Amino acid sequence: MCRDSKWIAGVILILFFCLIGCSSSRNSNEDTIESYFQKHDPTNKGETQIFSQKAFKDGTLILTEKYRGDGHTFTNLFLLDKDRKILKIAHGQTPLSMCFTVNAVEYDGCKILFGSFNDSKWLIEPDKKESVDIQNIYVRFKNGEVYNEKVGKGYIVYSKEISDVEVFELYDDNGQLQSDLNDLQRYGQVIIDTSFEDVEQ
Repeated sequence: MCRDSKWIAGVILILFFCLIGCSSSRNSNEDTIESYFQKHDPTNKGETQIFSQKAFKDGTLILTEKYRGDGHTFTNLFLLDKDRKILKIAHGQTPLSMCFTVNAVEYDGCKILFGSFNDSKWLIEPDKKESVDIQNIYVRFKNGEVYNEKVGKGYIVYSKEISDVEVFELYDDNGQLQSDLNDLQRYGQVIIDTSFEDVEQ
């Protein structure tokens, strides 16, 4: 019984330190992003929000927003190396009438999609807003790569080779479709192409 108790205590300690490590990594990333804004956009007093983070090759992709309060918002996709040094930044549009955007970057043989969400979308007919509850994303690229995962305030997905998007769907927790590419097509521009810029250190 004593050995069992020690074994359970050991497992709990390992899990505890793993959680601390994950939290520490996330906080370090947040500190890195905040330092970038302090250096490159010091007059922006808005709150820095991190919408999504995803491992990418030997580094990390981080999707953020820092609203200046001037009526125009956009997201920032940062590429950090393994030492949490910011290498690149790309700017993406945020949703207006619709509940999501699809910004695209082609980089290092991959196609990276990123964007943020609204809690409503505009229906052309009967010309009214409809609430949405976006909890899950389903993306299929034409090369067969598939993402099916939970999301928060934004998303990052990428194909391991350059490939166009075939399906892009958003669902609530009950599996009810909230929106898809057909909704964006009603407004003309579906995929918004952007590119990475080098970040001065």
